[in-house]
Amino acid sequence: MKKGIMLSLVMATVFTVGTSTVSKAASGIELNYEDVGVSITLSDKYNYVYDAENIYGDDISEYGINPDTIVKSIKSTPGVYFKALYVDDNNYFRESYMSFIEGEDKLGHLKDYSKEDLAKCGENFVKEMEDGVGKDGIKSVEYKDIFYTEGGLPYFQFVITGTNTDGDYTSGYLFTIANNNYFYFYTRSYAPSVDADSLLKDSQELVEGVEITYDKNIKSNANISGGIDWKKVGSKSAYGAVFGAVIGASISAINKKKKNVKNTVEKA
Repeated sequence: MKKGIMLSLVMATVFTVGTSTVSKAASGIELNYEDVGVSITLSDKYNYVYDAENIYGDDISEYGINPDTIVKSIKSTPGVYFKALYVDDNNYFRESYMSFIEGEDKLGHLKDYSKEDLAKCGENFVKEMEDGVGKDGIKSVEYKDIFYTEGGLPYFQFVITGTNTDGDYTSGYLFTIANNNYFYFYTRSYAPSVDADSLLKDSQELVEGVEITYDKNIKSNANISGGIDWKKVGSKSAYGAVFGAVIGASISAINKKKKNVKNTVEKA
């Protein structure tokens, strides 16, 4: 029996155009983006993976989606990196992706700061994120503390709910700062009763596969307790998070309200 799929294919827009190299890792596909110093090994649960140069995984055309259209959308959108999708237990696509913002504040690398300093960072990021509620379709923002990878790298965690032209969504995302730049990793779903913690878990799994090349010439010597314009830093981090969560709808290759191919009726 074939399962019906509710389609939500929304591209993540970012700020730097990247090219990739790809290799097959034991646990899945490895993508490398040298322009921002990031490589990521994706779990093999992602059946459909796309970037500006390549198509990986299964053929999504059985759902009425032209994969070349997805690649074209990524390629024509400034700074798109990749889109990785799999079908969850509720027959909805989950989409994971990365966005990047070049920083202008000298925070260096979050990994160099103490847990106390990072807690202070988190408090300030939360304030700016909460100011975005009610704007750009954002309905709620919830801070979920700091996640440390097995390698000890810190990521701030948030859950965002909102609405866009594809409908209501929930996004669990993590972000960190490295080389003074902001890196965001999202997992989003349009399922009506999705478990937000499971989205965060997917994003946690995503960052466990991330390797960032750190510039040793960049020093992490900012005074977290004072001397930082948190309005500026927090606003930038919040803007990047909201931008990544919302902007994709405007360049979606598929509108799930119109393209719910094989949505509920296909049976073997």
